Amino acid sequence: MQEWPIIIYFLLIGVLMFFAKILKTWVPGLNKVVIPTSLLGGLIGLIISLVFAPIIIGENTFIDVEYMGYIVYHALAIGFISLALKRSDSKIKKKIWSTGMLITSTYAMQAAIGIILVLTLFSDKFVGSGMLVALGFGQGPGLALSIGNMWNDMLLGNGATLGVSYAFLGFVFGGTIGVLIINVMSRKKGFAKPKNYNEVAVGKETIEIDTVKEISLLDGLTTQAIIIAIIYGLVYLTLVLANLALANLGNIGETIFGLLKGFNFIIGIMYALLYKQLLKAIEKKGKNIKFMTNNYMLSNITSIAFNIMIAGAVLTITLDFLSSYGIQLITTAILAGVATMLYLRFMTKRVYPEYQDQYFIGLFGMLTGVASTGLALLKGVDPELETPVAEEMVLGSGTAISMALPLFAILFIPSLTYGTANEGLWTIVALVGCLLYTLIFAIILLIRGKRGVNI
Repeated sequence: MQEWPIIIYFLLIGVLMFFAKILKTWVPGLNKVVIPTSLLGGLIGLIISLVFAPIIIGENTFIDVEYMGYIVYHALAIGFISLALKRSDSKIKKKIWSTGMLITSTYAMQAAIGIILVLTLFSDKFVGSGMLVALGFGQGPGLALSIGNMWNDMLLGNGATLGVSYAFLGFVFGGTIGVLIINVMSRKKGFAKPKNYNEVAVGKETIEIDTVKEISLLDGLTTQAIIIAIIYGLVYLTLVLANLALANLGNIGETIFGLLKGFNFIIGIMYALLYKQLLKAIEKKGKNIKFMTNNYMLSNITSIAFNIMIAGAVLTITLDFLSSYGIQLITTAILAGVATMLYLRFMTKRVYPEYQDQYFIGLFGMLTGVASTGLALLKGVDPELETPVAEEMVLGSGTAISMALPLFAILFIPSLTYGTANEGLWTIVALVGCLLYTLIFAIILLIRGKRGVNI
């Protein structure tokens, strides 16, 4: 039955998410916290595996962690490619720099906390084991898994699992503490406390019909799947050629190829953007090729890929990993979560003259979980999303990406200098860089807040 393993894993993820959806719908209390169905499904599978695998088969898990890691790796790339292919008809040109700076400074603060804890309490571990909290909390499981995978050798083979675990605890922290905060706000400030937190879409998509006779959406789905497959094929070809070109450079070549391999989703995004530019050029010549990108289909493909990624990523956690990194993981996650909450509460009161509570709860959810976590919590204090907070969170995330590029370079300093004579010095340089990032952006934000720039 060698043909079945990959199908078995997809069936497992599907069954777990189906069971999790039923539990969230029927079990009292579960719909009162903000936790994605895919995350809950992965957690159910993880508990079953960790409890019963040692009894039944004498192993730590039923899951082939390496195989599941491959599924997560590819699901991440496919999700980002389909997301990048979506057409954007937005006419908004403004950039929410203050929100972007607040998001970026929070990333830096989380990374600094992770470094400090490694230097003071967990000095036997590679410093990246602390910095991954910024990626797991601030960027979610995708990027945390990719960067962790690059640092796998330095983290005793646990890099990807550690990154995913930080993201998992971030979801839990944001989804539970965030709901508690909303309950406190509802008592003190008169917000209408929501009875539950359902997973409903915030945006709207238009179903596009290519011809009058085309009622079925199958052709549109097939078209998008083929385009994504071609783009991902180009990603594979790029990695093969890069491996051949770097093969003669020794350790440096292996390091560069490792970075490229870990950033497969970024290569995919680049090809997707090039494809969109090609379509625009063809459309300027009067050709109607709008059917080549269908936002409705792409949204659903993105959702499927990311849900598979999240559920599968949780299933890669093992008992061996927990015994090695469990205490550090929980300590770092708690301190980073509390610091994020206090920092955002302090800053939102001084940066935004209006809707301070909405900004605080939305950004707190986003910077411990993902954007959807922030939006789910935001709906607890802004049910109809009538304030500009949701829009500014999304736009601010876009500006944060550009402002965070130097920060990502700082985060890679310890891994690039790992094992050298000056490794300790470069770790201090990375820590100072993160602290300066937070301090400088915080000062700028406070000045802008006093001047009323954000009105």
